[in-house]
Amino acid sequence: MLTLRLGEAWRRGQTGPKDRVSLEVEGVSLLPAMDEADLVGWLGSWLDALKALVVERAATAQVSVDAPGLELCLLRRPGLSLELSVVVLEPEPRRVSAPVTIDLVELRSAIEAATRGFLRGAADAKVPLETALLLERKLREATGRAITPFAMQRDDPWRFLEQAEGASIELEDRDGRTLLVSRGAGSLAALLTAGVLRVGGTTSSQPPFLALMAAVRRRPTRGLWELGLAVCAALHARHAGWATNAWVDALFVRCTEGLASLREPKPDVSPAPPPRPVAQRTEGPLSPVGTPRRVTLTPRWSRPVALGETRGRLALGRKQVLVHAAHAAQLFTLAGKELRRAYAPRGVAADAEGLVLLATEERLSCFVGEEPSARWLRHDGGLRVGPDVVRTDDGRLLTRMGGRGVVALEVMTGREAWRFDPPRAQRSAFVELGARLVVGTDAGDLFGVDLTDGQVRFRIKGPLASPWPVVPLQRDAIAVLTQSTQTVVARFAALAGGSAAQAGAVTWTRPLPLEVAAPPVVSRGRLFVAGRHEGRGAVACLSGKGEVVWLRPVPLDGASISLASYERGVIANDARGAAVRLLPDGEPSWVLGGLEEAIAPRLAARLAKGVLVVPGASVRLVDPTSGRVIAGTPPTPELTDFGIGRGLSLFTYVEAGTLTCFEPGAVLSVVD
Repeated sequence: MLTLRLGEAWRRGQTGPKDRVSLEVEGVSLLPAMDEADLVGWLGSWLDALKALVVERAATAQVSVDAPGLELCLLRRPGLSLELSVVVLEPEPRRVSAPVTIDLVELRSAIEAATRGFLRGAADAKVPLETALLLERKLREATGRAITPFAMQRDDPWRFLEQAEGASIELEDRDGRTLLVSRGAGSLAALLTAGVLRVGGTTSSQPPFLALMAAVRRRPTRGLWELGLAVCAALHARHAGWATNAWVDALFVRCTEGLASLREPKPDVSPAPPPRPVAQRTEGPLSPVGTPRRVTLTPRWSRPVALGETRGRLALGRKQVLVHAAHAAQLFTLAGKELRRAYAPRGVAADAEGLVLLATEERLSCFVGEEPSARWLRHDGGLRVGPDVVRTDDGRLLTRMGGRGVVALEVMTGREAWRFDPPRAQRSAFVELGARLVVGTDAGDLFGVDLTDGQVRFRIKGPLASPWPVVPLQRDAIAVLTQSTQTVVARFAALAGGSAAQAGAVTWTRPLPLEVAAPPVVSRGRLFVAGRHEGRGAVACLSGKGEVVWLRPVPLDGASISLASYERGVIANDARGAAVRLLPDGEPSWVLGGLEEAIAPRLAARLAKGVLVVPGASVRLVDPTSGRVIAGTPPTPELTDFGIGRGLSLFTYVEAGTLTCFEPGAVLSVVD
C-alpha cells in the first residue's frame, strides 16, 4: 500500500500551508524526516511529475524539495512499475538507499487522495483561493488520461571505463537507461547506473555519476576533472540529448572551470591590429543651400512580407534590402523586386548583401544573391544558426549558434573553422574588434576569442548580465552590465597594448544608479549611458577614466531609451518617438514630444544627410539643431524596424508584414 501522507497541524491554521510530509510503503517511510515542507510546492511537484509520466509519456520525472535538498527520481520500467531513487544533494550528492519499485497506478491514487484532502481543508486553513485553484487545475491535467504500459525503446547495454591521474570510473548501463534522456532537469534517474568510482585507495558505494559529482565538489583534483569531462563526452556520444541536460552541463562546467584554474595566466602579447575604422557614408546635406523647413516623403513602393513570426529586423545593403527573423528571411532589391524567400526550422542567418544560411535537421546550406542553387551544402544536422551573419576580412562567416555561441565557417566551402559555446549562458552578443571577437553573455561573462583559431584569450567575470555588444575605444572596449535594478560600466583592454597593456585586464569599473540600461555610445572620448533612474529616463556621461561627469533626467521612457552621438553631445529617444538633445555639459538643447502609440522594439535615432530620423509610430525627420519636425510618415503603430538608404530613402517594416519605401520629394529651405 503506497501512501502520500500529510500532517494535521496545517488544518488548524497554526503553521500555514507547511507541515510534515512522508511517502510510505506498507507503513515504512521512504524519505528522511521533513517537518516543515511547503505543502503547495510538495503536491504541485508530484502533480507535475505525474503529468509528465502519464500525459506526456516521459520515461523519467523528478520531484524536487528545496528545504532538505532532496531529488525524488522516478524512472519508468516495463509495464506499470516505477523505480524510485531518493537523492540528497547537500552537503554532497548521494543516494539515501537502494532504489524501490512502486506501482504507477498506486502512486497516482496516493497523489490524488493527498491533493483532494488538502483541497478540502484549504478554506479552513486560509489557503489563498488562487493557490487552491492552481492545484485543482494541475490535478485535472495529471489525472485526466488513462495510464498505458511502458515499453523500453530497446535493450542496449553500455559500458564505459576511464582512468586518470589517481582516479578511475566505470559506468555500466545494463538496461539502456542512459538512452532515456530528456531536455529538462527530470532525468537524473537515467544517470544512476551501476558501476564504481575509485579515488586513491577508496571505492565509492554510490552510483558513479553521483560519486563523481560529490568528488569534484569535495576534493577536486586534475584527475577528477579529467574524468568528469570524459564522462560528459561519453554521455554525449551515447545520446545527443545529454549535450543540453542540466545535470551533465553542471558537471561539465565545474570540471572545465577547474582545469582552467590550473593554467598559469600568460600575458597576451601577440601582435593584434587595431580595430578597423568604420566606413562612414559621406553624403551631402539634404539641402545644399539654407536650412530645410519642410520635406515631402512620397511612398515609392510597398511589398508584403511573409516571415511567419514576430520581431523581424531590417538590414540595408548596397543593392538589396533584407527583412529577417529567427527562422525566415526575405530579400528585395532597392526597387522592390523580390529576390529570395527562405525558411528553415533550425534557423536562418542572413546579411544585407544577399548571403543566406539555412539550417535544417539534415544540413546547412548557403545561398548568395540571385543564384538559383546553393553555393555549398554541408551535412551537419542539429546546428542552430542566426539570425545575423558577419563576414570577416579573412574570408569567414560568423553567426550565432543556438542563440548563445558563435561558429566560424569558411565562406567558400562552409567548412567549420571553429566554434565557441560559452558555459552557463542562454544569450550572447558579440562584436569584432581587430583580430579578436569580444563575446558578452547574460551570465555576466566577457570573453576575448581569437578570430583565427577560436581560442579564448581572456575571460572577465562580471557581476551582471552583458546584453549589449561592447563599444570599441581604441584598443580598449566599454561594456555595460545591467539588469532590472542596477548597472555597472567597465573598461578593459580588448587587445594587447591597450590602456591596461595585457588583454583582458580591467582598467576601471563604475556602478551607476540606472536600471535596464541602453547600449552605450562613445563620442569624442566620452561615454554616454542611458536607462531608468527613480522611475524616469536618465542619461549619464562618463569620462575616459570612468568618472561621472554628469547625470541628467530626461522626459523619456527609461525602459525603451536609446542613444545616438551628435556633435560631442548625445541625442536620446524612446519607443514613443520622443527625443531630446543634450549638449556636452548635459543641458538640454531641445525636446521633441512623443506620440500616443509606442512601438515594441528599442530603436535608436539615426543621422543621414544632416537630418535626424526619429523612429516611432510615425517615423519623423527632425532638424538636429533646432528639434523642428520637417517630415513624417503616416502613423504605423506596429513599426518593427527601419533603414535609411542613399539620398535619404526611408524603408519601414511593420509587424503586420509590410515593407515600404519612402523617398524625399520637394525640399523647402530657408536661406538666411
